[in-house]
Amino acid sequence: MSQLVSSMNPHLQTLIELQKLDDILRELEAEVQSLPKKIAQIESQLTEHIRAVDASRKNLEENQRLRRRRENDIAALRDKISRFKDQTLEVKTNEQYRALLHEVEYHEGGIRKLEDQILTEMIESETLDKKLREAERSLATERALAEQEIAEATRRKEEDDQKLREVRARRADVQSHLPANIYEQYERVARQRKGQAVVPVHNGSCGACHVRLRPQAYAESKSNETLVSCESCGRILYYAPEPAGE
Repeated sequence: MSQLVSSMNPHLQTLIELQKLDDILRELEAEVQSLPKKIAQIESQLTEHIRAVDASRKNLEENQRLRRRRENDIAALRDKISRFKDQTLEVKTNEQYRALLHEVEYHEGGIRKLEDQILTEMIESETLDKKLREAERSLATERALAEQEIAEATRRKEEDDQKLREVRARRADVQSHLPANIYEQYERVARQRKGQAVVPVHNGSCGACHVRLRPQAYAESKSNETLVSCESCGRILYYAPEPAGE
């Protein structure tokens, strides 16, 4: 391989290095762009679970509020019953006495109805309370995990930003060794081919579009002494020994 590199066209060697740097840059830039979205997704999921816990808490609070209101209603009805019973001691006719007893029975029925509702709500309250406690435990676990993931994503972004600065500086240095016309060719092909401008020859074919090279073009690319472009896709070609076993 050292003999191959020593005989390689220096501009071709620089282009290969430039391609490798651009590949690294694309990966780093894609990750840097994806990390804020990842953090936002984590925060969004956490917010949804916080809302779910708040909803469970409000349901429990509403249940308790209704029970307190019914208990107050029962207390008010018992006061009325007590007053009606007191009045029965003062009435002068059987008709008035029966009317008061009717009121007492009516309000006692209301109390039984309210007590049945309270019993139902007490049972429901136990379920709501259990659900809230489970949701709070789950939220605490998820919050800790989310904070850990956000911290890791933030750290990764800072590392990637540092790597980007280093690779961009290296790229600028590599680019400076290329003549303007060769660099313009590289950039033009890279724009047309999604950043892939320099590719190896593989089994006599272009390593990207896989179109078989003409014998002369293959021989020229195999020498690595000149810049050879794929007649099909326009990418710049270079030859590298096939891995053992291929």
